[in-house]
Amino acid sequence: MAIQLARFLQGQALDVYQRMTDDDIENYEVLKNSLLKRFRLTEGGYRKRFRSVKIEVGETAEQFVNRLKKYLTKWRDMAGFEATYEGLQNIIVRDQFFTTCDKPLQTFLKERGKLNLKEMTQTADNYVEAHGQEINRNETKQKQMEQI
Repeated sequence: MAIQLARFLQGQALDVYQRMTDDDIENYEVLKNSLLKRFRLTEGGYRKRFRSVKIEVGETAEQFVNRLKKYLTKWRDMAGFEATYEGLQNIIVRDQFFTTCDKPLQTFLKERGKLNLKEMTQTADNYVEAHGQEINRNETKQKQMEQI
């Protein structure tokens, strides 16, 4: 199936295909994942789109909101969260937690791959215990400066 799909690829998508190994070319899932990553149609890509999207010239408010909903749904799907209140709550809280961490902890969490909220908090606690520092050192430094 992947080889048949290749006949329809153009431009950057064709470049992705041509740079793959012969074994990977024959695997549809590998090809699909490579294309999704290349065009940032991933959890992080949709999260970024959702967070940074602006209304376009000529776009109605309803069209804009529908686009926002699609980005949120894709973000949630790619993150593997259920389409429930709890699933939505977990993805938003997980994202907010991640963005408030300092850069070394963010890198550490990112290196661990796709983590759910519980796994992320446990991993962060382990990191803090092992490194003997707080989750957001920048905020800690700011508080220390305020006390002086």
